[in-house]
Amino acid sequence: MDKLGHMRTFVTVAKLGSFSLAAKEFNVTPGMMSKQVKQLEDSLDVRLLNRTTRGVSLTHAGEIYIEKAVPILQSIEDIEGAVVELSTGAKGILRISCPPSFGRTVLTPIISTFILENPRLRIELGLQNDEPNVVASRLDLLFRLGRMRDSSLVGKQVATAPFVLCASPRYIKQAGVPRNLEDLSGHNCVVDGSMQEEADSWEFLDSQRSVISQSVAGNFFSFNTGAVVQAVIQGLGIAYVPRYAVVEELFARKLVEINLPDCKPKVEPLYALYASRQHIAVKIKDFVSYFTSNMGTENGMLGVIVPSL
Repeated sequence: MDKLGHMRTFVTVAKLGSFSLAAKEFNVTPGMMSKQVKQLEDSLDVRLLNRTTRGVSLTHAGEIYIEKAVPILQSIEDIEGAVVELSTGAKGILRISCPPSFGRTVLTPIISTFILENPRLRIELGLQNDEPNVVASRLDLLFRLGRMRDSSLVGKQVATAPFVLCASPRYIKQAGVPRNLEDLSGHNCVVDGSMQEEADSWEFLDSQRSVISQSVAGNFFSFNTGAVVQAVIQGLGIAYVPRYAVVEELFARKLVEINLPDCKPKVEPLYALYASRQHIAVKIKDFVSYFTSNMGTENGMLGVIVPSL
């Protein structure tokens, strides 16, 4: 029996909760996956999975086994990867997820130059505002702005993203410039739901760097930063978005930055998220290090001191 192969099969089935989904990962039949798990159980003389028509779940013995098996499999992958990279450099597939506007303006240029330096590596980039299931989506790395929502993931802050108030010259000519924070309540505010937890409130920083909130209202709301930016370019109102999302538009004067005398825009942390603290693949370490070294202020981001992964 291929003990290592059967161990990989069991871990995959347990994580995905389905023989069918696991079979697609290995490009075999569900029956083959079930047979391998059964052989592993027989060799241990213990049942590792509870099987029902709805799926599978771990037995107590299965929980113990997978807790020990995952680090072993990851260590083997790390050893093989480290040895291979000594002669060939980074290779394989690196799957990344990030918000759409960040991916377009910040991450894609960095990915492009990284691939040019590591041509044996293939990077698959998914653009999505929500946090996908890392295991089911087979993701290696996520970039997320602001508070981390999935406590099962390990995160390192790799940058900060300052926000900016902005509007088109057309809107400013028609509606004027807000003189202070409270003036925003009298303007049409275009709200980016992917960046604000509250649809009717924006957060700023006072002179003591304390958070202050301002109620806002408007006739356009979207969970897509790109849609918000385009609406504001057309003269619809004022937006409050990460600077990286409007760097080009500010430079081209399609949008104008609005500075308020009684507060400053907030600054949100940018995190690189991955599944394990103890066993981080070399390709992930290399890319995060490359990102922090090549992330410049010209793309609207600010760097931080990043501890080693």
